[in-house]
Amino acid sequence: MKTDGKDSLERLFGRSELLRIALTHRSVSQAENNERLEFLGDAVIELAVRWGLVSDNSEASEGELTRMKIGLVRKAALARCADRLGLRESIVTGTAFGSGSIPDAVAADTYEAVVGALFVDSGFDSAFRFVEETLLSKEEISSSGDAKTVLQEYCQARGGSLPVYTTDLTAGPSHDPVFYISVSVEGLVLGTGRASSKKKAQELAAAEALQAIEGKD
Repeated sequence: MKTDGKDSLERLFGRSELLRIALTHRSVSQAENNERLEFLGDAVIELAVRWGLVSDNSEASEGELTRMKIGLVRKAALARCADRLGLRESIVTGTAFGSGSIPDAVAADTYEAVVGALFVDSGFDSAFRFVEETLLSKEEISSSGDAKTVLQEYCQARGGSLPVYTTDLTAGPSHDPVFYISVSVEGLVLGTGRASSKKKAQELAAAEALQAIEGKD
């Protein structure tokens, strides 16, 4: 789905006031802004993405689904959706932003707020269709990234330290080695992997770490 911003999105709403609030950044008003809708939209997107991935990927493992899910709900992916919808140009901000461009994080938050507003306006089915058309495209899923990339971007988005991969053991003959690798974040081991190449073992460790993070979240 590609739209031309607010005017096109208004056709999806029975109550256009909800869209207006969804596009209003907190720098405009502390009393009436999109933060509550963003909070709600985050949960709706989470469920919609899980539902969509499970429905369309019947043979994918839990680890693969987790990687795709985390890759799809990261700020960079949501910001791309916001741009395809023309949201960045429609966001109402206060003077604190000056004439500078809208940051990706704000664009992503606004996308979440629009989804939350759709949910309030017309229920989950409408919100799910919107997420399905704007976020769950084959192109977006294919660009969701491998497990190592997703884990690194997840850590960066939260301002934490980057994942550290450690080769704990190399077993087997030199012509056919097996590498045992662990990945830790801020000193805590979150996943391990075993494979005939370091790259594959790191990927498996990252996938396990994403599952551990998913369980915590």
